[in-house]
Amino acid sequence: SAAAVAAGEVIAALGSDTGGSIRQPAAFNGIVGVKPTYGRVSRWGLSAFSSSLDQIGTLTRHVKDAAQLLNVIAGHDERDSTTADTPVPDFTAKIGQDIKGMKIALPKEYLGKGVDPAVADKIKAAAKQFEDMGATVTEVSLPHTQYAVPSYYIIASSEASSNLQRFDGIRYGFRAKDVKNIEDVYVRSRSEGFGPEVKRRIMLGTFSLSAGFYDAYFKKAGQVRTLITRDFEDVFKDYDLIIGPTTPTVAFKIGEKVTDPVTMYMNDILTIPVNLAGLPAASVPAGFVDGMPVGLQLIGKHFDESTIFQVAAAFEAQNDYLAQIPGGK
Repeated sequence: SAAAVAAGEVIAALGSDTGGSIRQPAAFNGIVGVKPTYGRVSRWGLSAFSSSLDQIGTLTRHVKDAAQLLNVIAGHDERDSTTADTPVPDFTAKIGQDIKGMKIALPKEYLGKGVDPAVADKIKAAAKQFEDMGATVTEVSLPHTQYAVPSYYIIASSEASSNLQRFDGIRYGFRAKDVKNIEDVYVRSRSEGFGPEVKRRIMLGTFSLSAGFYDAYFKKAGQVRTLITRDFEDVFKDYDLIIGPTTPTVAFKIGEKVTDPVTMYMNDILTIPVNLAGLPAASVPAGFVDGMPVGLQLIGKHFDESTIFQVAAAFEAQNDYLAQIPGGK
């Protein structure tokens, strides 16, 4: 979806973001990706991966397009009990307003170990632009960020294990051919129908939920999730927005990290905390490193997507990154 939007094949596309699957491809493709607040958009019709994390969002080239699309898809849906019965504002209303006096936080953990120094420099340059526009940017701490990836993969995999039980070759979905008995249907359908990464997550989730391990893994991950949420709440008592890189590096080559799942998982470290806390966030183009796009992540308060759009549009107006064609080595 992100590649299609970046190539100009479509004006906009929808995506589902469980731990960064809208914002990360948006960053890698140099476009705008928005993950709304959990519950802002109905998930009716979405095949659930992790029900407490999944959220539908937008992929567009321009910030205003994203706001207009969210105007259409946001709102309560009686067919999805997780949607919030909260008024939907006009998300374009603040676009064009200046950001003078706005207080923006830049977590030190988001520019620390594992983040490419060249990517970090682009984010610092963006912070300087915000200051030039009249905002104040202050370094803060989100101390439990380091625990986000392990807690996320336990929670997400556990929920995936539960959600994907229904794909059994009986009711719907893939069904193996030439089966001999009912056990053959289950085993072969799931063995042939799920890819290696899906199987890995189902096995991890089933283990985390199993007797004797539930308290040590799933319950503990839930407690860590609460600590991460509180970190954000503490910062938002004093700040309007949080910024940082969307990804630690620019896009890597196809197949380059497939054999190392842990490294692949760590690429989500900057996007995952937002899903754990249920917050809205967007990735907007912030320049290039070695010809490849860099994404700036903007994180807002619950149901305050409008402020994200306001700041993102102000940043977009200051730059011409969309007019530049990426050219990786």
